[in-house]
Order: sequence, then C-alpha cells, then structure tokens
Amino acid sequence: MAQTDNTGDFPIWRVEKLNWLIAALLGTVAALTLPFYTAKSVFIGGILANISYLLLKRDLHNFLEGKLIRAGKAEQAKHRFYLKYYIRLSGLALIIFWLISRHIVHPVGFLVGSSAIVLSIGITMLTVVRQFYFPGRKRLAHKS
Repeated sequence: MAQTDNTGDFPIWRVEKLNWLIAALLGTVAALTLPFYTAKSVFIGGILANISYLLLKRDLHNFLEGKLIRAGKAEQAKHRFYLKYYIRLSGLALIIFWLISRHIVHPVGFLVGSSAIVLSIGITMLTVVRQFYFPGRKRLAHKS
C-alpha cells in the first residue's frame, strides 16, 4: 500500500499509526497518573478499538476490491459485508458488556482508551483540511 500524501487523498496509513500512538500515549499517561484499575481500562479500550478498526478496514478493503463486485454481484457483496459488520459489532458489544459487568474495566477509563480512534481520525482530518485550504503554507519555525 502506497503511503503518499496526494492532494485530495485521505492518508489512512497515518490514521493507523496515530491510532496506536495515541492509544499508547493515553495508556502511558493513565498508568502514571491513575490507579491501576483505570489505567488498565484505558489500555484495554485502546487495544480493542484498534483491533476493531483494523478488522473493519480489512473487510471494507475486501468488499471494495472483492471478486463479487468484479463479477457483477455487488448486492451480494454488500449483504455479506453488512452481515460481517453487524456480527463483529455484536461480538464487540458482548465483549464490552462482559468486561464492564464483571468489573474488569472501569467504564470511563475504557471509554477514554477507545477514543484513540476518534482522536487520530480528527487529527488526520485537520491536517488534510489544512493542506487542502492552505497548500503552500509550511509550519513556522521557532527562532530562539
């Protein structure tokens, strides 16, 4: 997969890297500042969100470049994609329910950890928008 920043392209590879970086950063800050139970919850939330994101990305890639679409069976491909999506979403909901109901994770800590995906998409989107609206503008270097 190419990692180019063409104008108009959304750099999905950047989102993937930021997902793990932000999850690790949130987890590290939580480990240094919060009780173990909450910090563990932040780590687990980040890991589960990232795994879910990667599985969704894989399924979406397979759907968009799949044999069924090339064979003219787009409706069948779409139904298969949605079926897999809702099965995975239901499985994730059951895992989250089990983790919270058994008090394995703290709900707020888990929510903070799982928000790493939203943060990385937001940061990447802001950089894409900045490059689109201000293409010739570079970062200002700080002079000491």
